[in-house]
Amino acid sequence: MKMFKTIIISILLFSAAVALFLSTSSSSYTKSIKARYKYMVGDYESARRLAREAFDEDPYNRMAISILAQSKISIQIADYINDAKNYLAKIKKITQKKVITPSDKAKIKMMCEVIIGRYPKLAPTVMTDKALVEEAKKYYLEFKKIYDELFQKES
Repeated sequence: MKMFKTIIISILLFSAAVALFLSTSSSSYTKSIKARYKYMVGDYESARRLAREAFDEDPYNRMAISILAQSKISIQIADYINDAKNYLAKIKKITQKKVITPSDKAKIKMMCEVIIGRYPKLAPTVMTDKALVEEAKKYYLEFKKIYDELFQKES
């Protein structure tokens, strides 16, 4: 058991030494490490920017390439979620009116079709934040339900 602990501690110390060496020896890897942190805390735009800078300095920096790709995907999903929230707020505002006009109904239909149509184009990977992917799916299903309840009867 003691030998196992010694091996684990040795591996951790070696990993820390390598990380310290890379972070002090290469600006590209320093930026990559910062980008990874930004990505992990959900600041996808900063992660993308830092990863782009790291990649521009060293196009062979695999961490930068990975974070750059993942942050672009996460930004697309986050934008989808923000648009869905905004559209949902507009739909709620419309439905609170005493009379919903055909124009209002057309606006609701268009907003639903936009959100429903964009969902299949999102391309999460196994590295994409699961909570982000689930939130996007939740909004997709909500808009699908609204669309089906309001417009499937008309077809």
